[in-house]
Amino acid sequence: MQTTKDRKITFSIIGLGGRANVYLSALEKHFPGKFQIVAIADPDRQKQDKFRRRCNIPTELVFDSDTAFLMRNKLSDIAIVSTQDQLHFKEVKCLVEKGYDIILEKPIASSLEETIALYQVARLHPECRIAVCHVLRYTKFFQTIRTQIKSGRIGKIINIQHNENIGYYHFAHSYVRGPWRNTAKSSPLIVAKSCHDMDILLYLLDGLHARKISSFGSLSYFCHANFDESKMADSCLDCSIETSCPYSAKKIYSGDKIKSVLFDLSSVTRFEEDLRKSQYGKCVFNCDNDAVDHQVSIIEFENGVTATFNLSAFTSKVSRSIKIMGEKGEIRAIEKPYLIEVHDFLNDSIETLDLNIMQRGHGGGDENFIIEFMHQYGNGEDFSSSLINSIESHVMAFLAERSRLDNGQVKEIEAIMKEIYMKQD
Repeated sequence: MQTTKDRKITFSIIGLGGRANVYLSALEKHFPGKFQIVAIADPDRQKQDKFRRRCNIPTELVFDSDTAFLMRNKLSDIAIVSTQDQLHFKEVKCLVEKGYDIILEKPIASSLEETIALYQVARLHPECRIAVCHVLRYTKFFQTIRTQIKSGRIGKIINIQHNENIGYYHFAHSYVRGPWRNTAKSSPLIVAKSCHDMDILLYLLDGLHARKISSFGSLSYFCHANFDESKMADSCLDCSIETSCPYSAKKIYSGDKIKSVLFDLSSVTRFEEDLRKSQYGKCVFNCDNDAVDHQVSIIEFENGVTATFNLSAFTSKVSRSIKIMGEKGEIRAIEKPYLIEVHDFLNDSIETLDLNIMQRGHGGGDENFIIEFMHQYGNGEDFSSSLINSIESHVMAFLAERSRLDNGQVKEIEAIMKEIYMKQD
């Protein structure tokens, strides 16, 4: 396979949001002089101008939409796709057909059908290399857990309990007021947020495939039924109980918890003017959201391994926690602080690993993803989180959502995967 060691690797970026900024910052930090951003596409003129000046991009290669960009012939080696979920299918299909290699922000697509279709497109174009941003598998945290499992210290895995603690304020920001609040405009919560976690379960089980899944959950709290017109208002600024509400937009966005939405904090007046005009200033009980605020899934893997995955808005921290139960021991681990306990049943000892991870961005996963991507790309190696390797985690997440909507009916992951593989033959 051809390598790119002796020249700059060129990139185009479609979608100039937070994820694009994360990956560009990692490239600038770790690979100065070894890459070049040659084109960008985003409808937001302020973002365009910021990235154009930052990367010294000619104005004729700044595009107002993905459509305008995709009308052009191939402009770079790699396209970074960091747009909203609903756009991924059309963008990636076109990019593959034009011969781009791709960094694809998860999820792969917004429906199971589109995800499978992109998988088939990738199989038809093996020369195009696609890396999915399953950044958790690039973290020291999960890599250390995997090393402990592979060492044999806890024996054969029997059962896993995994939790994604979304954080009450983060959920209100992204999934009640924000761009992932409505599944018709994005994708189901367990797909948009937790295809990461399905991927991590597969990563930790190292080759064991999922067989079945059942899931339950609902939108219980952040709904119109809890909007009290006698006390509440459409805007937090007009609400009589705003000071006693943990989801107050005034509290969340004037503090240090949410940095991704930029308001003018130079004065109270300017901040409140911005907030009043913004979707993010609305009452959490009076938005157009339908993303569930809690969901639990039960999964059966090969070799009789079972797992539960719990997804909840109602947590104080934004973190993940996991318990892995084996024949000879148990691993307990939690993020922030990043602690791993390995309990040996034989001598009843506990070893505590304090990873002392100070990096932001998924505990260093964002940076490590780019570092490994550039290494593998430059050497013509296969990606650790290729689109081909990422398909199963997405099938798991989409089938979990189908199960939830079908009163918890068990869905056959194994059967769907066999059907997908038969189509490629």
